Amino acid sequence: MITAVRRFVRELKWHKNEYVLFIVSLIIPGIICLFALNAFLEITERLQAQQLVKFDDLITEFVYTFRSDTTTSIVKFITDVGDVQAYAIIIPCVAVLLYYRGHHRWKLSLQATIVLLSATFLNIGIKSLISRPRPVEDMRLVIAHSYSFPSGHAMSAIAFYGFLIYLTYKYVPNMVLKIGLILIQLSLILGIGLSRVYLGVHFPTDVVAGFVAGLFWLIICIIVFNFINFYRTRRARKQGLNPDTN
Repeated sequence: MITAVRRFVRELKWHKNEYVLFIVSLIIPGIICLFALNAFLEITERLQAQQLVKFDDLITEFVYTFRSDTTTSIVKFITDVGDVQAYAIIIPCVAVLLYYRGHHRWKLSLQATIVLLSATFLNIGIKSLISRPRPVEDMRLVIAHSYSFPSGHAMSAIAFYGFLIYLTYKYVPNMVLKIGLILIQLSLILGIGLSRVYLGVHFPTDVVAGFVAGLFWLIICIIVFNFINFYRTRRARKQGLNPDTN
């Protein structure tokens, strides 16, 4: 035990900057994560107290003023980009792209899948717990099942496309391309959320709560992945191996 402690102290001294950066990389997302959790709980509490009805009605009526046959066709396409069929296409494409970029980064697509699937199951659990009915069926432009709060499309979009934003920021070296891709992904997230209100299958608070819950879960996943990667890198360094080849 004493030997292990001495070894850790020695390693901490040799790689002090690396450990400091790692701790900072956990603290900042952790703070954001706490704010997101608090915001979600606040929305849920006010929702159950019927304090957000006017907000929902006001935003919904405003969004409905943009309804038209042409706009509906576009919005349906946008909402489909946040559906399971789209993710089934996008994830393999990301894996192939990362594979040809080298450095064994194709494995990151597995992390993206984990983020998406775990966010989906978390959403199902929260929906069952809150059990909020969807908007009246007469106003819906598409078929939707299950409960309404929080929006599964919004939550999955910010979890999955948010993780792609994280990968883009971390691995795309060209600044112009990086900014362009991030703006496109942010637009997709926002568009998918708004599409659910436009199509009449969610209240605005469902979408806001979905964004907040998705952000919370995204940060949790990134923290866990970074912790695993840090531990893996540290272990590989001890064994004299290249962590990218394991």
